[in-house]
Amino acid sequence: MRRLLWLTAAALLAAGCSTSPGGEAAAEKRPDPRPLGGALHFTASDAAALHEAEEREVRRCMVARGFDYDPIPVGDVQRRAATSPYGLLAPGRAGQDGYGLTVERLRKPPADPNAQRVSALAERDRRAWEGALKGAADGPREMIELPDGPTVSVSTDSCVSAARRALYGTSWERNHYTLQSLRNTIVKDTLDHPLVKAAERKWAACMRDEGFRYEHREDPLKALKKRLDAAGSDAAALRATGREELKTAVRDAVCQAEAGLAGEISRAQKRVEKALPPARTSRLEEFRAARESALRRAGEPA
Repeated sequence: MRRLLWLTAAALLAAGCSTSPGGEAAAEKRPDPRPLGGALHFTASDAAALHEAEEREVRRCMVARGFDYDPIPVGDVQRRAATSPYGLLAPGRAGQDGYGLTVERLRKPPADPNAQRVSALAERDRRAWEGALKGAADGPREMIELPDGPTVSVSTDSCVSAARRALYGTSWERNHYTLQSLRNTIVKDTLDHPLVKAAERKWAACMRDEGFRYEHREDPLKALKKRLDAAGSDAAALRATGREELKTAVRDAVCQAEAGLAGEISRAQKRVEKALPPARTSRLEEFRAARESALRRAGEPA
């Protein structure tokens, strides 16, 4: 099994990190567990549609308050959508992006089309523009107390909050933050489950066989982040780190597959979620309904 996986990995790297659609589909076949049935996970197309719809609502609100506003372009939704909450890797994506560390370090966020205009405003006018967009520091706020977590403060008079209410409904912020907190708890408890710990020991043994002295799955990420920090803005050092990241990530993906890590995480997650008290998931159906309604709205003509 490992030989076949290594042949796929070697082909990915030798081909410049690209595969035929059929070959990549075969390589990517594995469980992709996501907490709460993936309720908080959006495909790239859905994320893009919702972002654009939200930005349209923000612009509508800002114009109504007497301010100019140009929607901010969609960011890298493809990479966000593909990222596993458990750090699971598939050979195809590992061969293309590694862990995403070097790409993220070099990536520039979408240019804010409002930046130049706002920077030219007088200080008083700039504060007014920013207050309308994000909410005044002393403006009204909703306090959301998270189970086993901090309290989140959300502005209720900003155009950002008005846009979200228009698109998702009035309960979205509270439900979203509450379920995000629950998702984080599920991920932590799943990764701590004995099934996953046993699979990670197999992963570590596989990595040792290939010359990597890693005990924990975050170890290669820590080592690569350290190299990126040391590289600074040195282009040659960044390229070398990027190449090392691709090789390490492909080997990591192969060892994850050999250890059956995705399957064990999927089984552990089911057990963790089954043990949840009903009160912890009481907001889930309302959240799903708001999500589907927002996607319908996002698909309507502007």
